[in-house]
Amino acid sequence: MKQIFRSHWILLTALLMWAPLAPAGFDEAVEAANAGDFDKAFKEFSVLAEQGDERAQQSLAWMYFEGQGRDVDYAKAAYWYRKAAEQGSITAQINLAQIYAYGQGVTQDFSQAAHWWGRLAEQGDVRSQAALGGLYYQGQGVKQDYAKAAELWRQAAEQGYMEAQLNLGLMYGKGQGVKQDDVRAYAWLTAAATQGNEVADSSREFALMQLGEAQRKQAEALAKELVRRYVEPFASPAGDENSL
Repeated sequence: MKQIFRSHWILLTALLMWAPLAPAGFDEAVEAANAGDFDKAFKEFSVLAEQGDERAQQSLAWMYFEGQGRDVDYAKAAYWYRKAAEQGSITAQINLAQIYAYGQGVTQDFSQAAHWWGRLAEQGDVRSQAALGGLYYQGQGVKQDYAKAAELWRQAAEQGYMEAQLNLGLMYGKGQGVKQDDVRAYAWLTAAATQGNEVADSSREFALMQLGEAQRKQAEALAKELVRRYVEPFASPAGDENSL
């Protein structure tokens, strides 16, 4: 599972972006947090969270998870992430799914992780598609289904997600959930290798060895097409540190 999804806890500065009709006290709490006055921020967020403010709930969850203004308390973080997630917060849903997957503050429950990742995957969230694909591949929290895993990884791969491109390429190589196809295996592995994945780089050479001369030309042409469509448009500008 470690290869399939990773923890991407979203920083407070990303959570607390401007939104219309901010309730009284929310802006003050944000300013306090950004200034390092976490005690004040915690108090402001707590009042607003109890009143049902979604952003305050997810911000309070973040503070409990990171131990900002209070001791680390994963159980309370999970509680407030759920409150915000049930109101539709995408950020909270992402973090709640990971909390259940890793069993932080809650009993590890892959079915709950699948539930929240499933909601997000339907909305096109690439990390959730990749993570849910991992659960279907492993049969954790859901019935094992290689075809479903391959489809979810395809959706993520077509959004430039490197790990999904790697996994999809390996599935084509093994014929798991898809018809075995070394041409497509090589092409998807090349897409992942282009993004720096060393496993994909070594695996694609093995796939290439299985092909005759004509198929090699086909594989190289398809690889170039996949890189053009599903790698280059998603490449971050040089120096861009935003990998959320």
